[in-house]
Amino acid sequence: MSKKTLFFLFFGFIASEVPAQILIGPTAGPNFSWTNFDDDQARDIYNVRPVAGFHGGVMVQFRVQKRFFLNTSLIYSTKGKIVKSEIDPLFRNQATYKYIEMPIVYTAEFKGTFGGGREYKWYFGAGPNISYWLGGKGSMTSGDLGEQSIDELPYKVVFGKDPETIDAEEMTVVDPNRMQLGLNVAAGFVFEPMGYQKFLLLFRYELGHSFMSRTTNGVFEPVFYQDDMRIRNHGLRISLSYLIDTKIAERKKGKSTIKGKAR
Repeated sequence: MSKKTLFFLFFGFIASEVPAQILIGPTAGPNFSWTNFDDDQARDIYNVRPVAGFHGGVMVQFRVQKRFFLNTSLIYSTKGKIVKSEIDPLFRNQATYKYIEMPIVYTAEFKGTFGGGREYKWYFGAGPNISYWLGGKGSMTSGDLGEQSIDELPYKVVFGKDPETIDAEEMTVVDPNRMQLGLNVAAGFVFEPMGYQKFLLLFRYELGHSFMSRTTNGVFEPVFYQDDMRIRNHGLRISLSYLIDTKIAERKKGKSTIKGKAR
């Protein structure tokens, strides 16, 4: 049974066990991501810097107990890296990768107070992150390219394509690990202007677990350089979510009771 099938079976079981209160709504925000090399020699040769990206989609929150929640989202996100070389001062490889993701975070909420005794809620939690690699693009400069009178090489990431058949502006990963796992650690604040709606401000750190490929590098046609794919994604995210309680009947109970008494 595949990782994807196991995940959806697990998520379905959890969803069926939690109480009926479910909140749903849009979520979006910026993120900063980078990659870490597994190979020590690559760490000595290359410097990796973070790149800015974004994410957006739909978030669902289940109340498990009074102050414990299961949060999950289905989002589109971009991640990436900027790689520079200690050997070639002209080398620069900036890549942006596209993903569909499903982060799951189990959180606990707590109350606090600030000036004037006004209350607020904050929360923290952790959980797995499931990512599916859709593709990507990038651009590269290097001394090798300069010798071929190529100032900059824009490229598109392709999967499973024979290096002998790729175009000049493609990078192929023959054996990609497209389903990737990671760990989320999150904290944030809760704002509840009305009882049936909620704003969540989330700060999330993603620690990648899976390599982008265990067995093959990213191969280019016009250069000898190969992009090391034994790397893991890491990142910081800020999300703002607006959630509405789906129990419409419960929201209207108070109004109908008041109207009945007024008659």
